[in-house]
Amino acid sequence: MAKKRMFNQEVVRSDEFLDLPQSSQLLYFHFGMIADDDGIVASVERELRYLGFGTRDDLKILLDKSFIDFTTDGKLVFIIHWLKNNNLRVDRYSQTTFKEARKELEAKGYQFKNKTFGTTSGIPKDTQGAATDKEKEEGIDKGKGIEEDVESNTDSLLSDYFNTFTNLAIKNNKLREAVKIEFIKLPTFQKEQAVTGAKNYSVWYKREKIDDPTGKFSVNAVKFISGDKETFDDFQTLPTSEPQNRKAGGYI
Repeated sequence: MAKKRMFNQEVVRSDEFLDLPQSSQLLYFHFGMIADDDGIVASVERELRYLGFGTRDDLKILLDKSFIDFTTDGKLVFIIHWLKNNNLRVDRYSQTTFKEARKELEAKGYQFKNKTFGTTSGIPKDTQGAATDKEKEEGIDKGKGIEEDVESNTDSLLSDYFNTFTNLAIKNNKLREAVKIEFIKLPTFQKEQAVTGAKNYSVWYKREKIDDPTGKFSVNAVKFISGDKETFDDFQTLPTSEPQNRKAGGYI
């Protein structure tokens, strides 16, 4: 997935956009940054909690003003002007993992890229300078190398995350594929946060729930990513706990 995003002035400097509440505008920019390469944003409720601003009212405003749309189940957000904002080179484009959602959105008339969409040459480098012939020849291979590095890093983080949960509770062993599906949806910085949160949660649970040594009642590895209670963004630091059995005058 590409790491850089763009926004078209025709969209974000339009009267319709500038008339939106500031919280709705800001939410749109954040969604634009975390969307996948087809403009789809997952785990919307968790993103709202993580960002610390934005409400369902902001989502409704963006929907009513035709800046976003939802899938039928309401779980995924699609940025309607995605292709106007972003035009990725074909070697940097990764189709969304939400195949059914894309089919549903295509049925509504929205346009998406495909495997032959885009170009592999003629795109200026970040400095906007002219590329040399050698750079043009090597460009695609460099892009592939970056993608391979990203995939390798994801595999390593996923392994750390999954192993932390299987060490906490044997029940997580059966959730490998479900965990992988949810984990790869996260942008890179949140994958790292998920690993940090998992490790802190494991330490906290073993310390606080000594009557559950097998982790039977711990949150499972999937819900820790996409659940509505204890999630990784709640455990970016190890929680402190009040000493138990405290009584007036000291401890028993």
